[in-house]
Amino acid sequence: MLGAGRFKTAHPGWLILFAAPESGLGSCPHEKVTIKRPFHKIYPPGGSRAPGKYVIGRYVVADEIPKLFQEANVLYWAGPLLEFAYNYIDHCIARSTDPPPFTIPRLCFVEAGLALSYSQAPSDSNQKSKGCLPHAGFLLEELISDDNNRNFIKYIHNMDCNPLLDVDEFGYDIATFFGLYAAHPVRQDWWFGFYIRLSGCMHFDILH
Repeated sequence: MLGAGRFKTAHPGWLILFAAPESGLGSCPHEKVTIKRPFHKIYPPGGSRAPGKYVIGRYVVADEIPKLFQEANVLYWAGPLLEFAYNYIDHCIARSTDPPPFTIPRLCFVEAGLALSYSQAPSDSNQKSKGCLPHAGFLLEELISDDNNRNFIKYIHNMDCNPLLDVDEFGYDIATFFGLYAAHPVRQDWWFGFYIRLSGCMHFDILH
């Protein structure tokens, strides 16, 4: 397992599509991906809820699939919303007589997709009328390579726009960008609720 957050576990995997697209996730044969699944924490009866003192429990498929569809839908809209923010920034820079006093990081969301696992066709003829139903779901994300041997960085908290990094730490400029140029304008209108959900999916790769 690659790790576990508050709501999902992450596992290494490979993606092979029989009808691969020309670009994007799955376009490369045997592509390395991160496989994520939602989970809930199961604490021992009568025990403490101390961090790490739990076992990972999986949702039944009727609850797991809607959670994954919601996550995938958020990622689907994340790219256009980020592009909208950059278009606005570029528009303001073009209208200004002076260049920005800092470097604007150019970022992108990871490619992602939803995968469903189906059971084999039932041998019981009475079950065939029910159709083929999925028995598990997975969120697949492109695996971000760590060329500089750096660990995963959390730039901002889901419910707080202030950077989680110190000024002298690597990535502080990116954390500041997230807080100032993504969060503050959004928090002024009805997109606030959507942003809070979106911020939990901010797995960015830096565009070179």
